[in-house]
Amino acid sequence: MTEQHPLAETAVRLGRAGNDLASSRLAETPLFQAMLQAGTRHIYADTADVEELRSTIGTDDDAIRAEVDGNTANQPLVHRVVDRILEAGDAEGWLEALEEAPGEASFEELAPWLYAVVCGRVGGGIVAAYAAGRPWEVSLQLHMALSHRPDEARRVGRAIRRMVPQAFVKVPFRPDEPSAFLIARDLEREGIPVNFTSTFSARQAVAAAMVSDVTRTNIFMGRLNQGFDADLLGEHVDLEAQRAVARRRNDDGVKTQLIVASVHDWRTFVHTAGCDVYTVPCEVLSNFLQQGEVAPEDITSQLETSYEDRLGIDAAASDKVGMDHIARLWRVEPELIEFLRELRRDTAFLDDADGDALFQRFDDAGFGDIFHAPDARDRQELDQGKLPDLDGRLIGRVPLDTHYSLLANADFERYQAKIDEAMAKHAGAAAGHAASS
Repeated sequence: MTEQHPLAETAVRLGRAGNDLASSRLAETPLFQAMLQAGTRHIYADTADVEELRSTIGTDDDAIRAEVDGNTANQPLVHRVVDRILEAGDAEGWLEALEEAPGEASFEELAPWLYAVVCGRVGGGIVAAYAAGRPWEVSLQLHMALSHRPDEARRVGRAIRRMVPQAFVKVPFRPDEPSAFLIARDLEREGIPVNFTSTFSARQAVAAAMVSDVTRTNIFMGRLNQGFDADLLGEHVDLEAQRAVARRRNDDGVKTQLIVASVHDWRTFVHTAGCDVYTVPCEVLSNFLQQGEVAPEDITSQLETSYEDRLGIDAAASDKVGMDHIARLWRVEPELIEFLRELRRDTAFLDDADGDALFQRFDDAGFGDIFHAPDARDRQELDQGKLPDLDGRLIGRVPLDTHYSLLANADFERYQAKIDEAMAKHAGAAAGHAASS
């Protein structure tokens, strides 16, 4: 679908990097090959930095590691390169062109489009460097303000895909904005692949698959381990989610693949080998390649493995939160599957539903706790960091996956505000234009 919208047309023109594809020679890497042989389909680098990526997947003889076939970028990663992108381009000219497109508009209204231009430049540069002779999938995340503006979110998602034809649009799951499911579904219906992010549990992954049929969804497993000082909690949740999503592919015809995300330790590759997709920071990819403990022949599929008896959760944390509460991260109730099947069949409802109606449908079925609209005191707690406060007011009031999703989005919003501030500065935004917060 071609968007005939003044801002979209302007943003697409500005966001296309126009770089020629660099020629590259591909080289196989035995450790990565072992992951593919175990059943993994894709390995992505978690970066927005073309030079960082080059230092990770380039070989000593100037080849590129063939198995790394994409990258993912979110607000914290784009923040690392935003000044470089703005300085290399014409940020002031970009803003002027966007201002002319719709007539009168504030910087806050234009910031999602200017951010899309930045993402287009990031994605186009990386594709130009690494996509010659093979597919390259680059995930670019929507501006965080768009979760509250579903129609505009769809327009910006379309524009990003036009800027970078290899792009997946990253749509964050917002427990406070049920319309996230509908934004993702509508983009997928138009042939725009979605990477549904900010997800932390098997039930969230299954809901993304059944309601939105997204191409990818995630488990941020490293944060799960961090939050409970655990050894294998995140790995266990990922494997259970992988099995749950695979069953939905087999039984319900969805296409969703699971991404193992927020990987902090190279051993996660070994512990979860065979999961659909991995997105891994460059430092961790390098650690995996440089370690001498595990050889390629030691890597085998773990898709039938359970770590439930060796999660390594801190005892004080498990006592405080309760293991039943923690176990909801990996358990998917049969009743939820049946509800999602019924919802999936009710196409008339889904075609007309907005976020409020979708929430009510979940709530009436007893699954409304997948959503939560934080109040001012909740938001104050969420602004303290990326991990749950085990002594805070949210613990026990909302499920852990919902809690983690709220924390992830609060973190993305903090970085979004910093990016908006940088864009306003470089673009010379007028005094009346305030960066969004």
